[in-house]
Amino acid sequence: MPTPRGIFPVSLLALVALFLIGCDEKPQVFPADQPALYQGVEFELGTYTIRYLELTDDGQTYEYPDPVLVVPLTIRNRGESELAYNPTHRNQEMSEASTPLLMPGVAGDEIDWEAFSRRPIPGVVVERGTVEGQRQRSANLAPGEELTDLFLFELPDPDESILFFSIPPTMHRGDLPLFLRINYRQPSEIEGPQVASVGDTLEFDGVSFQVTEVSQTYVRLTEGDRDGFSSDPVVKVSFTVTNNSDEPVVYSPGHRELSGSRGALLHSLHSEFNRVRFGSSITVQDQVDRSAIDPGESVEDFALFERPPAGANVGQTTFELGANHFQRSGRVRVAFAYEHEDVEQPEELRAN
Repeated sequence: MPTPRGIFPVSLLALVALFLIGCDEKPQVFPADQPALYQGVEFELGTYTIRYLELTDDGQTYEYPDPVLVVPLTIRNRGESELAYNPTHRNQEMSEASTPLLMPGVAGDEIDWEAFSRRPIPGVVVERGTVEGQRQRSANLAPGEELTDLFLFELPDPDESILFFSIPPTMHRGDLPLFLRINYRQPSEIEGPQVASVGDTLEFDGVSFQVTEVSQTYVRLTEGDRDGFSSDPVVKVSFTVTNNSDEPVVYSPGHRELSGSRGALLHSLHSEFNRVRFGSSITVQDQVDRSAIDPGESVEDFALFERPPAGANVGQTTFELGANHFQRSGRVRVAFAYEHEDVEQPEELRAN
């Protein structure tokens, strides 16, 4: 998974199942497609979505390169006393005792809780900026009042068909977690910031960006006084950066920065393409290292990625590049359908 920038997945989840040991009472499970009334509190899940998060804090843009699952939950106080609600979105550790969890579930009314395997799906913690609609402050709900909050998780395995959304005792008046059973089907569309298509022009404060072509090809290389080709075909994403402003723009693509948050990304929902690695003495012909783009001028460049194995189910693929690579804020996102192609070797390679 790409390194997050400003938004982090929770790496360790402390599961607290002590209340299930030596206790005759078992957790209750409710269907998630209707409100669940439990201990004087009513819980209702909204429609979950997959979303790219692009957040702004003090004028800076922070992105999480992987899409996240957003689960809305409405809480209604149906009891006769006030109900305290304390958001847990900043918690670095998650537990059944104090934070909502999402995990693969099971069907049926009879559940063997001792044998039930808890494999929580990591939550996502926002470090900078805020997600619109997500609660940041505690609230006291008087009888009859309600609120809605958003909970963020990494994407479940697309093969999962049943999920449990676990609501901790700290959010209701009971002693055990409450489980909402979700009949899960991965959404086909991703919400969030603008995702363009190949050929579309994206504007970034006087600088335009356009992915012009996506191809699978061998690329020409130079090492010393020798010319040649890459040993394997690669995915080549070609693009044009145009300076429409009144001041020069420095374009610095970071092609050789293969770790951290610099450089381009290419990924589908559940896989990431590795950037192509060449030795320090090898130059990719026609690829730009760093360039000053004068007003009214353009630079044509391309990013290179390794191809997934033949037969891999990749599907919809997204190319990303931070606009900071041409001194702007925001992020380029361009989506296209990827299919593995048979690529003919250049004549020079066939001769060898």
